[in-house]
Amino acid sequence: MFQHLISPASRRHSEKPAVFTSSRHISLHSTNRSVVFVVSLVFFLIGGCEKSRDALLDSTGTPPVLRGVALSPSIINTDSIGIGTAQSPQDNVQLSTTVTATVEQAGAPSPITVITTVRRDLGSGLLSTTQLSDDGQAPDTQRDDGIYSGKLSFGIKRVEIGTYAVETVAETKNGYRSASQIVQLRVIRSNLPPAISDVQAPDTVTLGNQNQALQLRVKATDPNGLEDIQRVIFNSFRPDGQPSSGNPFQMFDDGEQTGISGDQVKGDGIYSLRISLPASTQTGTYRFEFRAFDRLNEGSNTIVHSITVRP
Repeated sequence: MFQHLISPASRRHSEKPAVFTSSRHISLHSTNRSVVFVVSLVFFLIGGCEKSRDALLDSTGTPPVLRGVALSPSIINTDSIGIGTAQSPQDNVQLSTTVTATVEQAGAPSPITVITTVRRDLGSGLLSTTQLSDDGQAPDTQRDDGIYSGKLSFGIKRVEIGTYAVETVAETKNGYRSASQIVQLRVIRSNLPPAISDVQAPDTVTLGNQNQALQLRVKATDPNGLEDIQRVIFNSFRPDGQPSSGNPFQMFDDGEQTGISGDQVKGDGIYSLRISLPASTQTGTYRFEFRAFDRLNEGSNTIVHSITVRP
């Protein structure tokens, strides 16, 4: 039927299988004018596709560039948090640092989002995340100067010291991301435990059917100062190894010479306690263990002293 619509010469000249296939299905009883219209429509559609592809290629951009990331502070001492009260290495503490990132963008500016995260290390889970801003609001200092700032806060236990990974990345509105930058946040403990020495106590006590008073003293020191010492104690154990019912016994550096402590000079680092042994005290060798603790509940060395009680 095509032979009545298009001459053999015309068919040879415009031999394009894709076009003829389209026209064969669209207009089997068309005139030559109709066939020309169908061919033009096909070329119009092909040209439209090329235009769409050009439009896609025009939708390009460049990723932002992080020129520098800084932390303030970059070192946090967990022992500086909550000083002044009794503390434990297992306390939960909140850490906070200000993150500052300098971002550059080539070409036409696009809105940028800057995100910072922190992990114990790169292989562990996220501890916290925050978005940095360039809006002139604290901690940012100047609006639209390309320097983004924000507070990064997270909680750990006081003893979880080490190096934490702080990662920052910038991304444009149309999805172009910068290379990330990782900086280190060092978490330390500077506290040093106290130490005790110079135990003053008798080695032997003879009851002689009467009560006996014993004066016990021990020297305590602390690299962070005597004011960091929270308490000095001893525990006593009977000859059969059982602990005394009054454990632990607290000693004092109060200068109360005639008081319960029998201490001679207040604030000299020598802690004292006066104890009484009834005449009915079980005889044998008693063990005394002396120890000091600071305000972070860090314990000193232990000094063991034995006292033998005779009838």
